[in-house]
Amino acid sequence: MHEREAGWRSAYLFILPALLVFALFYLWPAVNTIISSFFTWSILAPWQAHDPDTWRFAGLGNYAAVLADGRFWNAALNTLIWLVVFPLLATFLSLLIALLVWEIGRGARFFRTVFVLPMTVSLTAAGVLWVLVFNPQFGVLSAALGAIGLDGAQLDAGPLQVRLSDWLSNPGSLALGPVTIEFVNLSAILPAVWALTGFGVISFTAGLTSISPELIEAATVEGASRYRIARDVVIPQLRGAMVIVAVVFVIYALRTFDVVWVTTQGGPGTDSEVVAVLLWRKALAFFDTPSAGQATAIAVLLSAVMVVGAYPYLRSLLRDRPE
Repeated sequence: MHEREAGWRSAYLFILPALLVFALFYLWPAVNTIISSFFTWSILAPWQAHDPDTWRFAGLGNYAAVLADGRFWNAALNTLIWLVVFPLLATFLSLLIALLVWEIGRGARFFRTVFVLPMTVSLTAAGVLWVLVFNPQFGVLSAALGAIGLDGAQLDAGPLQVRLSDWLSNPGSLALGPVTIEFVNLSAILPAVWALTGFGVISFTAGLTSISPELIEAATVEGASRYRIARDVVIPQLRGAMVIVAVVFVIYALRTFDVVWVTTQGGPGTDSEVVAVLLWRKALAFFDTPSAGQATAIAVLLSAVMVVGAYPYLRSLLRDRPE
């Protein structure tokens, strides 16, 4: 019994430094942000917990102002587009590429490197590269479409408007009743897909290497086609990797800022403004504007959504942990 208690004390001593770092660099900033969201302040006149002279209590006023602001709901809609399109597209492409490279066998290392290489580029740099790709005068995309006679083509089908040009300003939109989905968001999503798909390829490749060859051989002996083997044998074995990849992509979609800012700066107007860009503008666009409290309220709301979204995944991890 005494040995067990001594072991616990030793474990706590080893964990204590990590807990101190967590409290200092994560827990206290998080608590400070939540408390500051109930006050009115600006960057030049910040709220400080130790200085009551800086306290201008707003209560739930900041949250009420944010939730009553149409610009916030526009940013929430654009973030929702990211939340739906980016994880689905990036996860699907990652899985497809990993399966194709795995199927090729010979030269797989070369092709895997090609698809993973964009991960070495920062997302800001990826956005800059894709701004050049989207350029209507000398961009690769316009040149490719021009070669097949589609550059500048337009489609007007009532609520659906498509323009194969002006990729970062007005490539089209889809009107769904009171909600209009601006396709410029898709132009901002593509660089992120290009840059982050490699993470999914690595994750799925690791999952593929753990699949027992006997399962593949048994399915082959039974006469299953390569498609049936991939659908009924391989993909079910990748369910754990798929969850991890999807959760990582969902978290990035919720907090995306860099790619949007580099490619469109949230424009034209607010057509591609996501919640993180709106938060930045509230807090930092004008240092003397007392809207930093609203920015922290947005940060708290965004964090709450991420925690709620990640909770089922975290709960499954804790439930499946080894005893």
